[in-house]
Amino acid sequence: MSDLAQVVSGLRQALDDLEKQLAKENPPADALEDFKSTLDGIRTHVLAFINAEDSADYHGTVNTFRLARTTQTCQNILTGFIDGTINTKTPGFDKFYSTVEETLEKLGALSS
Repeated sequence: MSDLAQVVSGLRQALDDLEKQLAKENPPADALEDFKSTLDGIRTHVLAFINAEDSADYHGTVNTFRLARTTQTCQNILTGFIDGTINTKTPGFDKFYSTVEETLEKLGALSS
């Protein structure tokens, strides 16, 4: 078995083990969010690796995927604001708001 096949096999086993563990207990929401974020990062890097023309293009491809996913997420959140399913009482709203404010500051500095 190649090194890559072993890594993939190990990841599958880890996900199977995690699924069994999740079925047995009710993990805290923060742990699930961290896990989701980690899987999302892995997904991004795998897609970038597959789609990059060469190794020099890899990091640019990762950033392109990250920006595209973030844009889609922000559009979905905007839809939630418009249709009323997301508001200031929604858990996580304050964290989202502060992240958007910080992002806007950084964007403003980039365009100056």
